Amino acid sequence: MNLKELLGDPVWLFDLGFPIRSFAHRIPSPEKLEWQLSPDHAIPALGSLSGGLGFAKTYLAWTGTGFYIQAKLTNLSSADAGKYGSITTHLTFYIDTRWSPDVLRATSYCHRFDFHVDRPSATQPTKRGHGELSAIQRARSAPADVHPSQLCVGSFLQTDGYEIKAYIPADALTGYAPDEYLEIGVFYSLHEPFMGNQLMARTQQCPYFENPSLWCRAKLHPTLN
Repeated sequence: MNLKELLGDPVWLFDLGFPIRSFAHRIPSPEKLEWQLSPDHAIPALGSLSGGLGFAKTYLAWTGTGFYIQAKLTNLSSADAGKYGSITTHLTFYIDTRWSPDVLRATSYCHRFDFHVDRPSATQPTKRGHGELSAIQRARSAPADVHPSQLCVGSFLQTDGYEIKAYIPADALTGYAPDEYLEIGVFYSLHEPFMGNQLMARTQQCPYFENPSLWCRAKLHPTLN
């Protein structure tokens, strides 16, 4: 029996992590969702280590005022993007503002944000979605409440697919203090009805939805020069 057969997923043995960079120059206005994240903000394709799907390129940036998330779903023509009617894509983003690798149950620093947005079409190339703070299973405590109006999300039609942008403000993140705590925990799951499920890392059998120790370690890097 080899390692993969024994463990189901050899990534169980590793502490996965990567840097998150801030914006190089002026911080864009988040609410309009007009910003674009660069290759410097790309999240490594850690899911490929476990043989997971990789239909979207994902990006993440931080500032003192919040987090910018972007997912580009490609290999889908603009004609195909609109011919199935209303299709909702779900992006779930997890963040622990005080990285705690030994904590198996969520604390008040652990958050789950669910973003729901319809796929754009030729007649509606831009669509606004809905975001909310959701409970984490088996959590020991919960973060402060977040009103859905604090969260921003939208979808935008592209020539070869579409992209999703989401913004989480700092005041929606309990314990967020980048000047003091540079290491955080992050994880995402992305569900697209026709493309399937993509995870930041690990496999669907991994209980990432209730165990923050399985999230990825991320270090906040300062502004690029």
